[in-house]
Amino acid sequence: MSARYHAASLTALLSALSLLSGCAVAVAPAAVQNAGPPLQFLSAWGVKGDDPGKLDQPTSIATDVRGNVYIADAGSQYIDKFQPSGTPLLSFQDDRLKHPQEIAVDRGGAIYVSDPVRAAVFVFLPDGSRYRELRLQSRPNEENTLDVAVADDGSVDVLDVNGSKLFDFAPSFRLMHVWTPAKNAETWNGHPNSIVSGPADAIFVSGIATNSLVRFDEGKFTAQINLPGEPAARGDDQFALSANYIFQADPDGRMIHVWTLAGAPKADLDLSPQLGDGQRSAPPIAITPTGDLLVLDTQQARVLRYHINL
Repeated sequence: MSARYHAASLTALLSALSLLSGCAVAVAPAAVQNAGPPLQFLSAWGVKGDDPGKLDQPTSIATDVRGNVYIADAGSQYIDKFQPSGTPLLSFQDDRLKHPQEIAVDRGGAIYVSDPVRAAVFVFLPDGSRYRELRLQSRPNEENTLDVAVADDGSVDVLDVNGSKLFDFAPSFRLMHVWTPAKNAETWNGHPNSIVSGPADAIFVSGIATNSLVRFDEGKFTAQINLPGEPAARGDDQFALSANYIFQADPDGRMIHVWTLAGAPKADLDLSPQLGDGQRSAPPIAITPTGDLLVLDTQQARVLRYHINL
């Protein structure tokens, strides 16, 4: 691909190509009266293995505007794309990507995968071809976590957990800021360990042993969402956002706590009928545009799909 390709238009171009090719973007249905239990189990899928389309050591999960599912697999080093039902659509590897960790997808279908050993985030086009490698001013470390989030406007944020700092890239992939969330927030003193993109270019940050999420817009602190309960009773590294709610996995790995965006408790969703009652780490989760909850069961190498009625 020509180096003259203007990266700032990546998301818009991919979105336009999708529409021109006749791929309809999923649109959330009109609001209707909720019926049934708050959490409805739909299906479980996934085949254990290290071949394309199988799950070996899956580490993270994401979804796109059509509800397709993306999984980074540290064992096989594959990046996999599936239909919501689990049908494989795409699998690819990259010679430079040796430790795929966290994954995100932008509105145009470009795929972002972090690699803490290279201290970088790889950007792939929807067909799996490498487009860019964003190198960070961070120490390569297999034990570190590099979380990645992509906002609606195409800006990219990468959280270096060990360094407690955020790298903020413009849609053109130019590094704009490197900043520390705890220093930018007025009253929050948590150690950040997870980020999720919100409306517009907002970033929500979760921290270790805190009772809150903090929101930043363009690197500026705008809100602190205080969540009820003791920090020990909640997970702090696996959370997701919908248009109206915050979803956070409990450390016991069997419960998803739901709050409004203002921090009011909404529901506790029990996953134990499918995951069992054994102790496990908090599972990676994602929310689709149509209100499905995706739970990555890393122990069993499978995806659990639920519909949320809230």
